[in-house]
Amino acid sequence: MFKNIKIIAFFTILSRILGFFRDFLITRYFGADIYTDMFFVAFKIPNHFRRIFGEGAINSSVVPVLSKIDKDNPEKAKVAIGNLIIIFGTILLIFTIIGIIFSKVLILISAPGLLLDPHVKTLDLLVKINFSYIFFIGMAICFMGIMNSYNQFGVGAFSPSLLNISMIVSILILYDFFKPHIFTLCFGVVLGGILQMIFSYYGLKWGKIPIQYTFKIEDSTKQILKLMSVTAISGSVLQIGDMIDTFIASFLKVGSISYLYYANILFQLPFAIVVLAISQATLPQLSKLEKPQLVENTNQLLKIILNLSIPITLYFIFFGKDLITIIFQHGKFTSSDTANTDIALTMFMLGFLFFSQLRIVNNAFYAIKDVKTPLKASMISVLAKLITSVVCAYLFGFWGLALSLSIVGFINLAILNHYFKRKIGKIVYKIPKESLVIFFVLIFLSIGLKNINFSKTYVVNALFRLLLSALIYGPIGFYIIKKELLSYRIKQ
Repeated sequence: MFKNIKIIAFFTILSRILGFFRDFLITRYFGADIYTDMFFVAFKIPNHFRRIFGEGAINSSVVPVLSKIDKDNPEKAKVAIGNLIIIFGTILLIFTIIGIIFSKVLILISAPGLLLDPHVKTLDLLVKINFSYIFFIGMAICFMGIMNSYNQFGVGAFSPSLLNISMIVSILILYDFFKPHIFTLCFGVVLGGILQMIFSYYGLKWGKIPIQYTFKIEDSTKQILKLMSVTAISGSVLQIGDMIDTFIASFLKVGSISYLYYANILFQLPFAIVVLAISQATLPQLSKLEKPQLVENTNQLLKIILNLSIPITLYFIFFGKDLITIIFQHGKFTSSDTANTDIALTMFMLGFLFFSQLRIVNNAFYAIKDVKTPLKASMISVLAKLITSVVCAYLFGFWGLALSLSIVGFINLAILNHYFKRKIGKIVYKIPKESLVIFFVLIFLSIGLKNINFSKTYVVNALFRLLLSALIYGPIGFYIIKKELLSYRIKQ
């Protein structure tokens, strides 16, 4: 299992490094203005649907069902895979065409405040171009979900790097070719989606996964599609919350959407490397367990996530501004943009632990093919997000939207914990004394380091703080990984 976690984590880190270079180029060439706001809206729309109907639905429905079928009936599994590719591909194609035709409706739903902007025609064209990405990335994620069911994670983990590479090359080579320049990014997005789809398809071939294409629908395919329709909503609180934030932020000051985007990029870094890697690698094995073993393993995973989340949260709260300074504060991205992005990041990080544990608890329900309970919790959470977003945005502005997401993460986790106890077993939340010691030691050292100035130049100070903080947090992180994660084995 740890081998799979290492594979996912390694390629995720590679993708995030490329992603940071991509965003470095975006901030340098484009800054944070009305054009970047429009692009991020146009980029977020297909990405919301990708995560809701792609990653969320595919991984939570395909993996548990196919893992079980392949174990019991390999012949049936290859028919189910062929069915899934044909049906999901057809649905994606129709959905993509409808989205392109009704692009202004998507803008109205996502960012109505920008409809009044004089550049609305540019925004509409950006949305039309970017929405074609949903078909290519959707098919890529379908192929990845199938590979995950067979415990093959390398292709899926590397695939996002292709999008970043495509966007980087587009900026460096084609920036002056497009007018307005922002269309350069759209070209990179679409090309990246095509590359991901092709690469993932050949991943099925390289993995020697048997596929039988037929129009006769298997019962297992119907089960996958049924689960997928429910998990599309229940596993997507982060995405629905982000959609609500973009909607409200479109009425706030220029740059608000960009600040939330850049902050979310940094939030997603540890979330993807640590939380998603662990949850993706363990779901196939958890799906094969009975309830008593599932409860025991879920509690152990929650303990690991808790111990890892403490230093991650503190690091980004104390040194997030330094990271933003080094990575983003170049060219058209100003110190004011850095300060605004930092406060949004801090608000996001307050909910890191809640969303991390939520991912593990959700997986436990998916492992027993119970998708209705997470759906109920998600629907309540979405309602809470609507209320808290309006209130927090009114009180605090754009960073209130990030705060509201953290509040909703806590609410969603509390609801699922209640249902977990009733339907599966008891979750044990016990904070080890060692974790408390690490927590207070890190706070003390971080406060001291944060108040030390090495130079009159803030960039130099930021660089030195990042280097010294790495010497503090790095060994602690490796110690926790060695003690908790390396020693963990799925208990049958």
